[in-house]
This record gives sequence, C-alpha cells and structure tokens, in this order.
Amino acid sequence: MFKYGFSVGVFILSVALPAEQPQQPARPPRSMQIALGQRQLFLDDFMLGDIYQIDRVIHQPIKYAGNPIIRADLPTDGTSIELREAPQWDERAKLWKIWYFRTDDRGADQPGGGSGFAQSKDGLSWEKPNLGLVENRGSRNNNIVLVKGEPAAFTQHVIIDPNASSLASRYKGMIGPDDRRPMISADGFVFTPLPVPAIPSEDESHLFWDVLQKKYVMTVKHIGPFGRSVYLTLSKDFETWTDPILIYHADLLDQQLGEKHIRAIEADPRMWRPTINEPKEYNTEIYNMPIFVYEGLYIGLPLYFESSGRVPLPIGNQDGTNSVKLTCSRDLRSWTRVGDRTHFIPISPLGKGQIDTGQVVPTSPIKMGNELWFYYSGIDVRYRPDTAEKRGKFLGAIHLAKLRLDGFVSMHANHEGGFLDTRPLNLDAERLFVNAAVKGELRAEIVERDGRKTLPGWGFTDCTPIVGDHLKIELRWSGRTLRELQGKDIVVRFHLKDADLYSFWLE
Repeated sequence: MFKYGFSVGVFILSVALPAEQPQQPARPPRSMQIALGQRQLFLDDFMLGDIYQIDRVIHQPIKYAGNPIIRADLPTDGTSIELREAPQWDERAKLWKIWYFRTDDRGADQPGGGSGFAQSKDGLSWEKPNLGLVENRGSRNNNIVLVKGEPAAFTQHVIIDPNASSLASRYKGMIGPDDRRPMISADGFVFTPLPVPAIPSEDESHLFWDVLQKKYVMTVKHIGPFGRSVYLTLSKDFETWTDPILIYHADLLDQQLGEKHIRAIEADPRMWRPTINEPKEYNTEIYNMPIFVYEGLYIGLPLYFESSGRVPLPIGNQDGTNSVKLTCSRDLRSWTRVGDRTHFIPISPLGKGQIDTGQVVPTSPIKMGNELWFYYSGIDVRYRPDTAEKRGKFLGAIHLAKLRLDGFVSMHANHEGGFLDTRPLNLDAERLFVNAAVKGELRAEIVERDGRKTLPGWGFTDCTPIVGDHLKIELRWSGRTLRELQGKDIVVRFHLKDADLYSFWLE
C-alpha cells in the first residue's frame, strides 16, 4: 500500500571542515558532444559557462484573441468544461481530437458524467459530433464517450498511443476523480477498463508517453510539504505502475511569492478578487504538473495554487488563484525552477466574455507550424458562494495561448551588450544555428575550452553579425567552416547587444 507523510521543520547540519588545502587551479568542466539538430535551450544552466551582463527572461505565451475556443455550449456540458491533456493528432483521420470532462447539473459522478469529445481540422474550429453512446437527460444524442460497465465514469487523460501493441489499445486513458484506473479503446469512443490495481492519487493527474525512457509517465497529486504536491509514477506496459514518489512541491520562497501575488491582485481593480481574503491563511501549493519532452529536456508546467484563505464548511477547501509557472529537469526527478519564477500563463484581467480570470489549468503544448500551442482550462473563479444567479458553480471553457518555437525563455542583453559562454563542446558538426530576436546585433566567437584564448580566424570580428528576428539562422565566420574544428574541444561565446537568444544547435 502506498503511504506518505511529512513533517515540515528546520534542520541544522553540523559539518567538520577539513584543514585548509592549497588552492588548485580551476579545471574547466568535461566537454560534451550534443546531438545534431537538437536545440539547446536555456531554462537551466546545463549548457552555460561564463556569463556577463546577460539576464534570463521568461516569455509568456500570447493568449488567442478568439478565446475561449471550446465553450460549454451543449446541455450536457453544464456550466464548465475542462481538459487535462493536450489535443491528440489522429494521423488516420487527419483530425485533432480532444476529450474533456464536464460539470453538469447532475454532477460528474452521476450517470452521463463522463467525458465529452470534440474534433478539429485546424485546432481552432471545433465540433462536437453526436456519438449516440450514453443516455443523458433521456437521450443518446450527445458527444459523451462510453466506459463499458461504468456509465458514470469520470474519464481523463485520453491519448493516442503510437506504440500500442494492438488496435484494441490504440487509445489509452484513465478513470477516476480520485485514484486512477487505466482503460483502453480501439476508437476513442468506447473504452474498456483494465483489470489492474488503481494508481493512488487525489483529484489531479497528468499522463504522457516518455520518448526518452520509453515509458508511460503520470504525475499524480498527494500531500507533501506545504500541502498539495506532485508525485511521479511510471509504467512500461500501462498496467503495472511504480509507487508514486514526491518530485515537486512548494518551498519557502514560493510562500513569499504567493503572498505577494495575492496582495497584488487584491489591490488591482482590473483583476478578479478571491471571495475569501485571510492573510494569516495564505499558502502556496502545487495543484498539478503536466510534463513533456522538448528537445531532449523535460519541461514541467506546475500549477501554482496561491491560496487566499479557507472556505467555510460545508464546502471547506480554499479560495485563491491557480496559474502556471515553469520548471525543467534532466531526469524527471530533480527539478529546476526557471528564472525568477514569473507566472508563465497567468490569469486574465476581468472583461466582457472573459472566463480565465480565476484559474488557468495547463496541458502540454503541441507544435503547430512555427509555434507552440498551449491549450488550457480557463475558469472564472476559484470559489463562488451559492447564489440564486450563479448557483455556486464555476464557469469554465477551453482556451489557447501561442508561443514561438523554443520561446520559453531567452538570454537577454540590453543596449550595453554582454556575452555568454557555452560549456566546453566536442564538435562533430558543420553548421551552427540560432533562434534569436535581435534589434542590435548578435555575433559569436570560438575560444579554447578553458575560455581564455580565441582561435585564430574565429573571433568576434570574423563573425557576420545577425540582425532581425529569426527562428533559424546560421552563424558564419569569414572563410571558415565548422568542419575545421571537428573533434576539437571548444567553447562558443555568444556576444549579444539589445538581443534575445532563445536556443542554438548544430547540424
């Protein structure tokens, strides 16, 4: 049985220091060879050496002007629809597909409380086909998917598995508002629960196929330090899952930033203000966290629940806001908070037709042309008292925000300029590319692995300057080709002036 428990406190470690030793010259880190074509981002310091007058900047996706793109517009949708997985591309049908869960006037745990289905050719215009599978309000004319033997199943996390062992398991998903039970389907409309033990979880989770480890991965919610936290469970076959382990939780700085956030929205007349505001009860927790693989890196979108106080019984729970930040990992277990912990997808100000004013609940992005599209659930409040007008319900719909490729963060230099070094690299490439937005200029030089001496012919002035906004542009040195440096250990030093460098890579 899975068990967990924590005691939050202060620990003091006493360490006996060794006698002072003569200082040895610093050795540069071991050189590495990066995979050709794999873009190197700057969410963490893994690829970085020396830095001078450079800032790491988080860039927020731009919310789509036509939001929300999928509304609760069917009688069976109730007042709010949400999703926990990104749209899935069905190569056979040439369609994007979404499975969303609904809050209707019977509740999600009542007959007909399962997932609704929608499909799209372009990811913007969505239709809800009549599936005719589940009776709701005396009719089967609806878009509700069926789970065999469980007409009230709370279905989530439907994905199209490119590695499915059979047609019957091409679609995979999970059942349960609490705990998670695997299910499979041949068509994405009729699902069969698997006769396997449930995965321990509270009411939040995310599912994805890890192309790096060739495993199914779920993040689930349990209690950790400061409350709700993110746990990890893995499976090779979608049936047997590892015991959940804690991988991400709020810390003391998150508590300080959460209080600052709540006070800021309370003071801003443009924003929705939580119904409950009790400063003594402020607390920050991690509500859930989708994870995805991007250019060989694990990126997480932790949903920060910045609580403004406890809601009175019989409802209980807490008021506040939910919105998204950024984290990354090289191994799925150790996570680095990105930059200054700025909100990545924040809640929106109040406005006509605006729904994502209280909660922004993320999914992993999809690549659409030269952009990354983030579909998220936007909800108007965290808690609404039971009134005759609103009946205590949330209003929720599915929204979209767009980001340039690699655009999570940039290394930025102002008009005075600065530089950044890569870690030592062992070159086995012919060309060097960058993704950058440059108002001033961007150049590079190639220096020896200890960073002290520029290689002849590879200096700053030998490099053709880059100006403008480019998703892909090659760095060139006069009369030189990177083939000359194959097998050598070097450092690339990027010089930036009024510029943002998003990524670099070798080809």
